Amino acid sequence: MTTFKNIAVAMATIVIFTNITTAQTPKASYTLNAQEPLKVKYLGDEDKYLIFEVTMQAENKATPRFVISDKNEGEFFSSFFNNGATRTFKIEKRGEDQVLNFTLVMGKATYVKTFAVNTSTIVKTVVAERDITKL
Repeated sequence: MTTFKNIAVAMATIVIFTNITTAQTPKASYTLNAQEPLKVKYLGDEDKYLIFEVTMQAENKATPRFVISDKNEGEFFSSFFNNGATRTFKIEKRGEDQVLNFTLVMGKATYVKTFAVNTSTIVKTVVAERDITKL
């Protein structure tokens, strides 16, 4: 009976020490994710226009310059943007390969968000009931 008690005590000791060694807290790793100063949100389209909401949130004291440009037509809007401001833009659709660049320039830093218009044709397929096999 004493060997059984010794084995039970030894097993309990192993379990306790295993739990103690694995329950230690891991070393903490801290990272700081910088908030993006330029946020562009596509709100949808309205007839021949694309609608975007642009928010600028920068911690830099420099006055930021905001530019909207098109790959084919070049720069068509430029303005100095107030920090923390949100503006809505209506941009005319210009064909199938339209690529819009939203650029924020703050001192030597430049942030760019790109939006590509994809107007591909969707083929519709109609399935008739006679085409379906009933089980």
